[in-house]
Amino acid sequence: MRRATLSIAVSAAFLALACATSQTKEVPTTSTQALLPRSSIAAVLQHKDELQLTDDQVRRLQELDDQLEQQNAALRQAAEKRKSKDPSSSGGFGGGMGGGSRGAMGSRLMRGARGSPSSGAAPKSLEERMDDNDTNAYLEAEKVLTEQQRARATEIASKFRQERWDRQHPSSKPSDQ
Repeated sequence: MRRATLSIAVSAAFLALACATSQTKEVPTTSTQALLPRSSIAAVLQHKDELQLTDDQVRRLQELDDQLEQQNAALRQAAEKRKSKDPSSSGGFGGGMGGGSRGAMGSRLMRGARGSPSSGAAPKSLEERMDDNDTNAYLEAEKVLTEQQRARATEIASKFRQERWDRQHPSSKPSDQ
């Protein structure tokens, strides 16, 4: 009887250890996704040395990124307020970020359609509005950069937007690449 009790105790301890180990394995996935910058401008700022940004350019880009974060925080707060008033709402995350021109910046993004042709009258989702904010802030940030910096910064920002799209829509397949 004593041997059976000991066997059960050891099995329970082993099971607890196995569960703890499996939870630890999930942490890198979450931390890897957290490494993505918060905006296109933040992605460009991560490459400030490569782009040879001046201190004034860095300061202005940080200001624009902070303004963007404030705009998006206000959008998130308003969405939370609406969601708490109407718990049956879906939260407005159904739309895609960047529409048909995923990852493109500047005029290429502005030309792309967002969803179906009839979606023009429908209100934009929170994700779409935040994406528009990111695009507008980035276009403003381009004015701070030299022509040479702008070309590389656009590549960096486009790559960031593509990675963000891919993480937010893991089942989607690229249609234009």
